[in-house]
Amino acid sequence: MNRRSLALVVAVLAVVVVLCGAMVVLPLLMLGQARAEAAACDLPSLPDSPVPGAGSWGSTETTNAAVIVSVGRQRQVPPRGYVIALATAMQESTLRNLANANVPESLSLPHEGVGRDHDSVGLFQQRPGWGSVRERMTPSYAASKFYEALLRVDGWQQMRLTDAAQAVQRSGLPEAYQKWEGDAEQLAAKVLGLANIDDIGGGAPMAPCGVDDLGPVPVGPGGWVQPIRAGIVSPFGPRGGRLHAGADLSSADIRGKPIRAAAAGVVEQVKCDWYTTCDRDGNTSSRGCGWYVDIRHPGNIVTRYCHMIQRPEVAIGQQVTAGAVIGFVGSSGGSSGPHLHFEVHLNVPPGPFHANSANAVDPVSFMRAQGAPLGPST
Repeated sequence: MNRRSLALVVAVLAVVVVLCGAMVVLPLLMLGQARAEAAACDLPSLPDSPVPGAGSWGSTETTNAAVIVSVGRQRQVPPRGYVIALATAMQESTLRNLANANVPESLSLPHEGVGRDHDSVGLFQQRPGWGSVRERMTPSYAASKFYEALLRVDGWQQMRLTDAAQAVQRSGLPEAYQKWEGDAEQLAAKVLGLANIDDIGGGAPMAPCGVDDLGPVPVGPGGWVQPIRAGIVSPFGPRGGRLHAGADLSSADIRGKPIRAAAAGVVEQVKCDWYTTCDRDGNTSSRGCGWYVDIRHPGNIVTRYCHMIQRPEVAIGQQVTAGAVIGFVGSSGGSSGPHLHFEVHLNVPPGPFHANSANAVDPVSFMRAQGAPLGPST
């Protein structure tokens, strides 16, 4: 390469670096930014096989996990897919390449245990429609076929883990995959040499390269910001003889979208009540907010954010700034579908349990007065 060509390459790279840097600081309101940021996540190199054991997983299981993650990377699957694939294999085979007593051919192939589930074999317990016995008992092939099916599931990155896995596996126990989410996140991070899978956008729901990379949003002159950009589908007011103490905000693709603190304050409550649904979708027969956050702002104002998809991203006592991401939209608790139920309470006495229907006000009117009106537009 001559000096002129080298200079041209350096110039192009410099422009790319400037553009990529700008993407991190621009508001998330720009279309397509999340996808561009996800593509920019730096993925570390995988360790050589075999891989040492991690936690309760031995070297055999961890090595299989490394194969699953490696195949995902080769297929350019977003990191959230690694977690879903690992959780699925944890449930189906405890990350072991299983033969099957009902499939004699499988017993003559390399395996790490013997199962008896119909004619299922391998890490994902795939049946004949997924390939030959030898193919299904080849970990890299089995993982590739799983990802192939996962990528055909519309909206899989915004789904609960168990729903995405079930869309591929069609198990008789559709909720069984969910209990492995934490283990799968930790093992994916371990295999990749990361402290947290969120660092590359593998958490649920998917943030580009971790929650911090979701970027800032414009804050109004009064210090308030929309908690989410979405239409008002159910307003504040009486409903069925009770007060609907907030406004419900939703849109067609709202599941997994970031929820932001409406103003600076201190996190006063992070909770999912025992009597409601938490890490799965609720329904109208359920009660309560599911996962929710209360933030106390100056002037004894408390805002509440309900129906999050998983445990919120903040902790009690944490100071948050206006627009900070505190969680993600879901449908936990007494919910008819994915949405944010947003409440505002005024003149709330000190203490974490004093925001109630007696001091709730219409958040639509309140936020309009703060210069940060609720709704799908800015």
